[in-house]
Amino acid sequence: MATDIEQKSTKNWFGTGGDARFDLSNIRVLVPYAAFLLIFAFFSITAFERFDTLRNFSTIVQQATVLAIVAFGIHFVITAGSIDLSVGSTLTFAGMIGASVSLTNGPLGVVAALGVGALVGLFNGVVFTIMKVPSFMVSLGTLLIVQGITIVYSNSSPIVLSETLVGIGIFPNIVYLALGVFVICYIVYNYTTFGRYCVAIGGDERVSIISGLPVNMTKISVFVVSGLLAGLGGIVMAARLGAATPTAGVSFELAAISAVVLGGTPLTGGVGSIQNTVIGALIIAMLGNGLVILGVASEIQQIITGLILISAVFLSLERGKIGIIK
Repeated sequence: MATDIEQKSTKNWFGTGGDARFDLSNIRVLVPYAAFLLIFAFFSITAFERFDTLRNFSTIVQQATVLAIVAFGIHFVITAGSIDLSVGSTLTFAGMIGASVSLTNGPLGVVAALGVGALVGLFNGVVFTIMKVPSFMVSLGTLLIVQGITIVYSNSSPIVLSETLVGIGIFPNIVYLALGVFVICYIVYNYTTFGRYCVAIGGDERVSIISGLPVNMTKISVFVVSGLLAGLGGIVMAARLGAATPTAGVSFELAAISAVVLGGTPLTGGVGSIQNTVIGALIIAMLGNGLVILGVASEIQQIITGLILISAVFLSLERGKIGIIK
């Protein structure tokens, strides 16, 4: 029975299943690419001399790398039908711990950041599955808890990163790292039992339970993956800035979730595309970069980003799956 549900949940590259008919899901997969091209064309026309330069393109890619790394982790959580709002504070705290440890031992600082992230994710997963607290509330509470711990630990002051790790955040090393993470996540999501379990649980959790899938273990695992990659994002961001700051991850969870949704992964779970999450991260980075070049006020940038996010949710939401929108 478990084999049956795995086979039924297997999606193709675009997450539409084996049916070749041109339906809404086939249209949906094109939206991220169309949005990317439209935004790129808009800024190329309105800010040609400053936007269309190799230096600026390099900046956009570097800005998108940390966001993509964290978004890959959230992708697994959302595909499994849950949500993680704690990645921003996890990124910050893991970066602070990693920076502190790196002053003694550089490589150990990376391990420490990954460990902190994984532990936060484990906490989220255990409370969510064992105590039956909705993932939204668990991760929101964790966001506040970790945020408070970070302020106490750092005394609201930045921690300089060891010079041995600064190279991680320099172009093109940061891109190579993000590419490596992408390849691993792509293989895990598309070609492993764990990836199929995520899709199956997000598609229909009750059927997954009846079919004998390890639902609780998979749920815990996706939060550990999300925390682990948030921890990696924290040390990479610290490497980019040269120091870990107590405000590095403020609102980062919103940007990461937006990248996943803009990539066409619906918040209802069950389908998704790792490669489209990359496009979502690039869209957010390019949008922010272009608006800054045009001199658009920060509050207007927030309005524009919010409108784009709502539009992305509207286009990606699986309405037939949930019936009533609440």
